[in-house]
Formats: sequence, C-alpha cells, structure tokens
Amino acid sequence: MLTEGDLTVIAEGTPALDLFPTRPWSREKLLAAVLDLHLKAKTKADRDAFQQALGAIQVLDALDRLYVRSDE
Repeated sequence: MLTEGDLTVIAEGTPALDLFPTRPWSREKLLAAVLDLHLKAKTKADRDAFQQALGAIQVLDALDRLYVRSDE
C-alpha cells in the first residue's frame, strides 16, 4: 500500500509536474494549477506542458485509486 506521502514523493520526482504544487499531496490544488496553465496557454510549449502534466495526474490518480488505503 502507498500513502499520500508516497504520492507526494512520486509527484515531486515527475518532471512534467515541476512547475506545479506537489507538496503536500493535494490532487485538487495540483489539478487547479494545471487547468490554470491550460486556460492561460498561449504557445504550443504551454499546451504540451499541460498535456504532459495532465497525463502525470492521471497516472497519480490511478495509483491513488488502486494503492492508497482509504479509511472510508
């Protein structure tokens, strides 16, 4: 099993997320920052960075769903 701390470490080590808040782990804050980039994107590089960050979030979401213990 993974913890939210583990997700933080994984996110911090993901180059696609270097520009975004990853500590402490907060999917909502991270997604908001990535979506903000999408809204402000003016160049192809900005749009590419958005796509890469979104892909990284999808991987982290899958890890969260499958391997992080939920106390619910």
